[in-house]
Amino acid sequence: MINKLYLLILFAIFCVNVSSQNQQLLYGFDQLPQNLMLNPGAEVAFDKHFGIPFLSNVYFEAGATNNNITYNNILKDTDSNSEALRNVYGQDLKNDDYFLVSQQLELINAGWRLKNPDYYLSLGMYQKLEGFANYPVDFVELFYEGDDKDRDGIPEKDVVSTLNEVNVTGEMLGVFHVGLSKKVSEKLNIGVRLKFISASLNMHSANNSGSYFLRNLNAPFQHDFSNLNFRFDSSGFIDKEGNSIVNRSDITKGLFFLGGNFGLGLDVGFTYHASENVIFSASLLDLDYVNYSDAITTYEIVNDGFVLEDDNFYDPPDKGQLSYWENTIAPIYLKIDTLQTAYVNYRAPKLHTSAKYQINKKSKEKDNSVFRNTRYVTPSGLKTELISEIGIQTYTAFRPNKIDWAITGFYSKEITNYLTGKISYTYDDFSAKNIGIGFSTHFRKFNFYATADNLLALPKMKDSNYQSFQFGMNLIFY
Repeated sequence: MINKLYLLILFAIFCVNVSSQNQQLLYGFDQLPQNLMLNPGAEVAFDKHFGIPFLSNVYFEAGATNNNITYNNILKDTDSNSEALRNVYGQDLKNDDYFLVSQQLELINAGWRLKNPDYYLSLGMYQKLEGFANYPVDFVELFYEGDDKDRDGIPEKDVVSTLNEVNVTGEMLGVFHVGLSKKVSEKLNIGVRLKFISASLNMHSANNSGSYFLRNLNAPFQHDFSNLNFRFDSSGFIDKEGNSIVNRSDITKGLFFLGGNFGLGLDVGFTYHASENVIFSASLLDLDYVNYSDAITTYEIVNDGFVLEDDNFYDPPDKGQLSYWENTIAPIYLKIDTLQTAYVNYRAPKLHTSAKYQINKKSKEKDNSVFRNTRYVTPSGLKTELISEIGIQTYTAFRPNKIDWAITGFYSKEITNYLTGKISYTYDDFSAKNIGIGFSTHFRKFNFYATADNLLALPKMKDSNYQSFQFGMNLIFY
């Protein structure tokens, strides 16, 4: 069982990138209904919308903050998870490095303006997978190298290894949501979204503590363990005996409120016109919690500390670390409690902000814009305005013991009445040269949009440490 526990934790720490949820190209894209998912208080120009089922929003993002974590460096020519983990270890990562994944598939999305035209109601359901893992250098080096970090045959004295950096979370959810956007005045629009959550999978470990160091360099060696407090919660992954219980049917049932893990969530947002051309917006997402009570297993270590005398220092053999640690420490000196009690997990809140300057240009076409109600009458007849915007956005995710952030500059333009484009530059922990592009097009009532990030890395995706893309289809009525 201990062997499987170590493997599960290491897999979670390294491979969860198989949060993030910035979606900076979609945020502020006013003509798209999916913008309401990122800001419930976004302005709505259309009267109703219907997303094409399963195709209204397909989103994927994965990355690592270390540029060496790429497909070619980690996964190419590997035959097992343990080989991939060893390749990650060989990339010289630091404590502030982390991995993430975010995937979302919209099943249903619809909305319509209420009898009072100041209100717009939207609802739907989506499936979401999200994972985040910090890289705990001390934990990993101790696991692979033991007390002899430089592999010269001589152990290092008083080199402290801690558990504090072990920070991993992963989840798969089904979310039914209802949102309401209200035009308060010509300057202010506010909105709120209520979410009902059904979870099928979860793993979580954060706020751990504990330290280890070797006291002396002569036999008997004194191994000092202090204030060990470690907890690893899981739901839907493993049973009491440490065996995998993941299967496709249980995952599917868990997404549609047929399991035992349920929660509630809230998103809020606003849009404010400071002047005719200056617009501010912000949203706070994922104020969520989920109560896990189905297929749960928790591993917990609570120990004030002890000193262990041994004739040997810790020196795990190459490619044999799992069995070494299982036979050396876990069953003899550490009591690992296995619990089957319900636990609550709070999701990481995410904050979006934006400030933009809007430029209106008169269109020569005597036709309605399909994007927003910007018609005006001139002596020569009905015309529209094509809008360009330039601005800046920020994104912050408040994860346990870690803040994930990004800042984006963007320019968007209504190229014609039926085509809008957006280009962005994003600076974050993943890249200092992330250029993204997105577009939205209409043909009668049909809308198609697509976005892609980190364009400079697209020609060599297998050598890229970060990538994201998104596309969707809607029917939009004005």
